[in-house]
Amino acid sequence: MKTKNQTFWLAVLAGFIILAAGDTLIHQIWLGETYRQLQHLWRPAEEMKALGWVPFLSEFALAFLLATIYPIGHKGKDPLGEGTRFGVLMGLLLFLPSILMKYFVYPYPNDLLGVWFVGGMMEIIAAGVGIAFAYQKGR
Repeated sequence: MKTKNQTFWLAVLAGFIILAAGDTLIHQIWLGETYRQLQHLWRPAEEMKALGWVPFLSEFALAFLLATIYPIGHKGKDPLGEGTRFGVLMGLLLFLPSILMKYFVYPYPNDLLGVWFVGGMMEIIAAGVGIAFAYQKGR
């Protein structure tokens, strides 16, 4: 049996791995060509390379926060169901208001906003499930 501290860090690690993989799939593979077409909207490539550590910090911070929040509503039931429910709620909290504000403020193409929302939801749901299984395994 793992300690609560070990279980927490296992959940953070699971969340981080899923978020990093999801970001790679969404932003480099799925949206790579779209981003190249819209490069006038982003920082220059040199600046982004210099700031390449920021996405990892962001993914770690999100994994840490999700792993911290998950146990609050955890009922000890099926990790797939609980993780999915948690992921849907956190995804809606993170992405719905954000996408709506981006739609209002920025002239991003609607397709891009749609992919950000759908991809983000899928990513957070997967992270929620990964975190739920990590907590289940730690019991």
